[in-house]
Amino acid sequence: MPSGLYIAASGMNATMTQQDVIANNLANASTVGFKGNRAIDAAFPTYLIARINDQRLKTPDGTMELRPNIGIMGGGVLPIETPIDYSQGSRVQTQSPLDFSLTGPGFFTVLNPDGQVLYTRDGSFNLNSDGKLVTKDGLPVLGHNGQIFIDGNKMVVDQQGNITVDGKPVDQLSIVQVNDENQLMKAGRSLFSGPAGLQVNKWPDNVNVQQGFLEQSNVNAVEEMVHMIDATRSYEMNARIVSTYDDVMQQAASEIGTLRV
Repeated sequence: MPSGLYIAASGMNATMTQQDVIANNLANASTVGFKGNRAIDAAFPTYLIARINDQRLKTPDGTMELRPNIGIMGGGVLPIETPIDYSQGSRVQTQSPLDFSLTGPGFFTVLNPDGQVLYTRDGSFNLNSDGKLVTKDGLPVLGHNGQIFIDGNKMVVDQQGNITVDGKPVDQLSIVQVNDENQLMKAGRSLFSGPAGLQVNKWPDNVNVQQGFLEQSNVNAVEEMVHMIDATRSYEMNARIVSTYDDVMQQAASEIGTLRV
């Protein structure tokens, strides 16, 4: 089987992965706190091609070499990972006292029903019927003293996340900076989970809270469309190569070696 057929097929497979990643980014271009992904490919090792049926030539040291070499040929590509882009998204003012955005490499912490701590940049919070500060999905938002309860009328949060209600201090938002963000995994709805023993820096000095603002998705829809077009063209080019190889092999099977009188 011609190696070029496998190389082209590997290119098609890689571009399909790219298109899936880009499509997910575009679908979440307006999701608060969303962080986009990027598809990364790895190239198979290249190898030297020589004409093996050429005459061997003696060299001065008595060894034999094949001449001439045709050149270098690649082995195709393989999708290896889709890392998360944690760059800052743009901020939009909402003027809602329950909306918060972060400036800097930090995360709000919330608690899922299983008791696992999750991390998010989506600061669009609400109050449930018990006065508990929760996410849009009802997950409790964590503070210095655990879950946060708001009992009062006017809630003010400063840049360090300190919460006051009607002028009285209540708690401080639990904001952490993850030492190695590559250990985080997406858990859906702009949430991230980490392995047991994840190293975090609590209440980092380089992270500020802004009340009445929300951080938007860091996906640029125009750039993603350009990437989508590039991936589509790459897929079509590799598909044409596969089609060409198919035509050549059909011709070889039907014509080459046919006895002609």
